[in-house]
Amino acid sequence: MIRIWAKLVVNSKTIKSTEISVNYDYHNFEEYVREIAEKLDIPTPVILDKHIIDFTVYHRTRFFKEDFVESINFDKLILEDIG
Repeated sequence: MIRIWAKLVVNSKTIKSTEISVNYDYHNFEEYVREIAEKLDIPTPVILDKHIIDFTVYHRTRFFKEDFVESINFDKLILEDIG
């Protein structure tokens, strides 16, 4: 079981955050991101292999404006494994 901390960042400042606890499996990464997006009330980003690999290997990944199809009011979404 791990906890994923998600935070929305504008100008290097966290404006909103949430966390979820999951039995991590990289096959379910998209499901975790959808749950986080719902909790933060933001659109779900496009998930690339890079995001899954970064999170699985480095325990952190970032989504930027270009990773979202819809417009967003923040600079990036950061996901971190906090244990």
